[in-house]
Amino acid sequence: MDLESLEGHRRILGIIFVVLNALTLLGMLAFAAFAIILGMVGTRHVRADERDMLTVITLGVTGCLSVMALPGLFTGIGLLRRRPWSRALALVLGILAIPNIPLGTALGIYAIWFYTQSGSDQVFE
Repeated sequence: MDLESLEGHRRILGIIFVVLNALTLLGMLAFAAFAIILGMVGTRHVRADERDMLTVITLGVTGCLSVMALPGLFTGIGLLRRRPWSRALALVLGILAIPNIPLGTALGIYAIWFYTQSGSDQVFE
């Protein structure tokens, strides 16, 4: 495969990383907003420990989603800017995304395919 074609695939892979992880962050913000509204409106007649449990669950879910999405977002930006460190990170995160059916699976397979092409390391030089 020629270098120009691989350059296009690197760019596409970066865009996919950015879009999928930005969508995850948007979902996290929507969940957090829903939980905050539920906490303000729906918990007026519940005990304080139940409200605290809602807070802990909200922080846990939003924290997990952030931990999952931020590295992928940074990786996508690194791929778009041709940063050498993004190469290894994209492969690792792509493999870790495979169980996330269907979009993560497609991302993982595409990342593995891209990095098995001869010359894929040259697009970062």
